[in-house]
Amino acid sequence: MTYLVSWVEGNEVIYKLVNEKGLAELWEPEKNFIVVKLH
Repeated sequence: MTYLVSWVEGNEVIYKLVNEKGLAELWEPEKNFIVVKLH
């Protein structure tokens, strides 16, 4: 499964396409992520 993950760092919006393993590695509790599952 592929996910589109986005979050804000300073004035920048970061977007990444990741799989389930990448999502687990990317996750940080202090960030406000938006996660969308892609079909």
